[in-house]
Amino acid sequence: MKVWQLIRQLRPRGLLHRLREDIWETKYFFELRCDLQHELPGVVPAKLPIEMQPVDPRTFTGFSEELARVDADNYLKVLLRTWYCSAGVETLYVGFDGDQPAYAQWLATPEGQRRIPRVLPGRFPALNPDELLLEGAYTFVAYRRLGLMRDGMAQLLRFALKSGASAVITYVAVDNIPSLRGCADVGFAPHRVRVSTRRVLRWTKNRPVGEDDWRLWETATAKAAQPAHASISER
Repeated sequence: MKVWQLIRQLRPRGLLHRLREDIWETKYFFELRCDLQHELPGVVPAKLPIEMQPVDPRTFTGFSEELARVDADNYLKVLLRTWYCSAGVETLYVGFDGDQPAYAQWLATPEGQRRIPRVLPGRFPALNPDELLLEGAYTFVAYRRLGLMRDGMAQLLRFALKSGASAVITYVAVDNIPSLRGCADVGFAPHRVRVSTRRVLRWTKNRPVGEDDWRLWETATAKAAQPAHASISER
């Protein structure tokens, strides 16, 4: 991707905002854990039936094609996923509507986790060999508001269980209410809080989940808190 193309997509104001965030920010994430030793919640079928299946990230063109459909706010999110594909991060699962990708997400194997730093150095801590990373969820523009995220994630957790993994880990920004609710619905719960600080260079630290964090989680995932928009694809 050429620099001028990125600038054109983001526009100067959006680009400056993103650059400011990337060099001077502090963000908080829930490290969410789904313990596969416990019974998983039932699957909530999406309005559009999908069957998640593994695809070769290096030959999957869905994200590259999606770049032409998204607005500036989503452009970098999709571009990041094209970089994951180029780096060969495994395993990418996609649910299709015919031959069109509707929902995609990585259930990263230990080898896939080792490849992520090629794209995002220092973003995620190393997991135990029996833990898988759920990352990069994305609902394609034409298929949003159909409940694909919960259905897709629930399927991937069952794949993880069959693989012999003991747990699945994912990271969600503490202010991403729709994503938190979606993760809670399929069996995730807070394990730690990850603090990511950037002052040109990035460093991260983990801390236990405190009382304020639990209150935030309980409020965000309450059934009465119906989200007005967005999905886990927006994180």
